[in-house]
Amino acid sequence: MTPIRKLAILGVGLIGGSLAAALRRAGTVGQIAGYAPGDDARVARALGYIDVACGSVAEAVADAAFVVLAAPVTAMPGLFAQVRPALDAHAIVTDCGSTKRSVIDAARRELGDAFMRYVPGHPIAGSEHSGPQAADPELFRGRRWLLCPLDATPQQHCEAVARLLEPTGALVATLDPLLHDRIFAEVSHWPHAVAFGLSAAIAGGELAERALEYSGAGLRDTTRVGASSPAMWADILLDNRDACLASAARFRACNDAIIAALEAGDRDRLVEVFATASRWRNRLA
Repeated sequence: MTPIRKLAILGVGLIGGSLAAALRRAGTVGQIAGYAPGDDARVARALGYIDVACGSVAEAVADAAFVVLAAPVTAMPGLFAQVRPALDAHAIVTDCGSTKRSVIDAARRELGDAFMRYVPGHPIAGSEHSGPQAADPELFRGRRWLLCPLDATPQQHCEAVARLLEPTGALVATLDPLLHDRIFAEVSHWPHAVAFGLSAAIAGGELAERALEYSGAGLRDTTRVGASSPAMWADILLDNRDACLASAARFRACNDAIIAALEAGDRDRLVEVFATASRWRNRLA
């Protein structure tokens, strides 16, 4: 692979830092420049993941062949606006946003002609931990990294992003961006809300402290993502609100069925609901 002269990563927390760490180890990028509004870029530089901790978006983007936005979805519009004037004429832009519709709309609005060199993306990897301290060069290995191009997105730009990502070990695939948001409301966004809600319900009960003392692997596994960033996940759910509400309605219907069966002492109905769930869950890889 021909080395990439410069990569700019805007947002060098868990995802951006892990991408930088993987590409730094692979040696496929000449220079990795990072930008973050707080201390993340300086920490990532101290950890050896990036070459330069930049003081501005423009400094990071200047002369970069690729620009990766790995920031929260609420930060994307402002970043796209700052990227545009500093962008090289042939640079390709991609992102790591957990939602796609609003991010694509922001890119279309802010990037101008450079929108044709934008490839929407989403790595399906993460952790309940955050920040460059949690970065892992193996985070993406064997995990899907979705590209969500529009019909007008040139194929060669998608291929270029796929080549950039190849050293991470990610399994690059494509998905329609609107379908993306519906699917991830089901498999990620609403499940995070459920984990937060269950944790909050236990925390608000009179046995909250005893629950901490006596809980086992079942509760830890069920609520693991409930330790994630509350602010980030509030923003993601609001950004994908309609799809999340559709998922929530089905969840509420199932919960209501379980509660009604408990109230009625209806074991057969409980088994019926649980069996439907178990059959689907046993197919989950």
